[in-house]
Amino acid sequence: MLGLICGALLIAFAAVFSQRLFTASRWYHKLHNPHSYPLPPSPPSQFFFGHTRVIPTRNPEKYYKKLSKKYNSDVLYFKQYRTPVIVLNSVKAANELLSKQGANYSSRPRFVLFEVMGWGLTLTFMPWSPLFKTHRALLQKSFTKSNIIQYQALQERSARRAILRIINSPSDWSSHLRSFASTIVQQIAFGVELSHDEDARVQRATSLANRVLAEGGSPGSTLIDNFPFLAKLPIWLVRSKALEHARNLGWIIRDLHDIPFAASRREFEAGTLRDDCFVSPLLEQFAEEKKQDKEGELSIPDINGAAATIFIAGFDTTYTTLLVGILAFLSHPPVFHKAREILERVIGTARLPSLSDRENPELRYLDYIVDEISRWRPLSPLGVPHKSVEDDVYDGMFIPKGATVYFNAWAMSRDEATYREPERFCPERYLEKGEGGWGEPVLQAPFGFGRRVCPGKYLAQASVWIALVTLIVTVDISNLVGGDGEEIKPEVEFSSGLSR
Repeated sequence: MLGLICGALLIAFAAVFSQRLFTASRWYHKLHNPHSYPLPPSPPSQFFFGHTRVIPTRNPEKYYKKLSKKYNSDVLYFKQYRTPVIVLNSVKAANELLSKQGANYSSRPRFVLFEVMGWGLTLTFMPWSPLFKTHRALLQKSFTKSNIIQYQALQERSARRAILRIINSPSDWSSHLRSFASTIVQQIAFGVELSHDEDARVQRATSLANRVLAEGGSPGSTLIDNFPFLAKLPIWLVRSKALEHARNLGWIIRDLHDIPFAASRREFEAGTLRDDCFVSPLLEQFAEEKKQDKEGELSIPDINGAAATIFIAGFDTTYTTLLVGILAFLSHPPVFHKAREILERVIGTARLPSLSDRENPELRYLDYIVDEISRWRPLSPLGVPHKSVEDDVYDGMFIPKGATVYFNAWAMSRDEATYREPERFCPERYLEKGEGGWGEPVLQAPFGFGRRVCPGKYLAQASVWIALVTLIVTVDISNLVGGDGEEIKPEVEFSSGLSR
């Protein structure tokens, strides 16, 4: 009873506060929008809540796509409590704003729920700042197309080990692929082999990491993100499932952040840390600056956060993309058989594929499979939102300063003006028309836009490529057959959140 009373008081307080903000907002827009440009199209809203209770919590990207068609606009406007929200539903709008006007759209809103989870200084969620630019430069330099060549031997070795384990215990295929994905980025980021107990904790965390990312809702959209003070209150008072989720599962993010990094620091102090891993030169630089009593550019939390970005984001993206790839093979068997035929014709059967084979133009179809996986089922349907730094006008529509800006990768992937039969998994769509293809463009959205493009794109695509081609030439992938002789089609349901 006390919880209900306190909850009602909180809502009443927030409603009064919201009314004041609404009035201030109207004066602000009159001042900053002197030509009275209209906001983008929007459905009817509710007092105080705005559109928060209008937008579905599951698969909001599909709702946005439907509204975009209804209003004949690729840009939509919403209000989440007190926060203006812009949703971009076309590649054109995303490129015009997020890429061409990157200086105005490169920041991030505050992700309070992720702070509760224990995310540290993570590039993905940092607002635009000198620290962001430092972190981005570090990661971009480390993962250029040319620089990731040094990791090819590790990727090939890990892929072959994973496939051998799948052959020996096919029922555990998913956990073997998860181990493949985590091993690569753990070695690249931290350069360590964990102790038995540490490895058990990290493997436990990686097995649950997707749940943390997938079930937290769209980034920046929860009650806690809009009213940060609520994050400090007890669950019985706030009654927020998102906050309860963050507190209950936050240990997963903290373990993935802290356990491998602690092992790296331990080996660095002992002089046994591999010098080719990401953290090694950074720890060396930090130690040298500390010895000289200088204040350096990066602190220990900075180094930890940068390495954790590589580990958590790289592991989750690679693993989930592989799962979607296998789902695509199960639902579109001709693609799997065509890929195997091409590999056997070009490489032969006397050896396993290597990443150097990727340069062979006769194997472009395998690259197109990786591209089509990302388009067919975008892993982050609404991406990680940007934030507008200043007021802007796009195509005659007013975009206010401080707006949270989502790009709807799902809507872009289903744009029928760009992609024929968008629900069909069809790698041939990227071949030129003269070669029998459809001449369609590779979807940019899965790796972001502008100054927020994922710096680990090339590494992730290479890991997915070598795992899939090794799988294709060594393992048969097909649906189970029931007692009636009919194939049992897998029932698949994607979650709604930062990652699927």
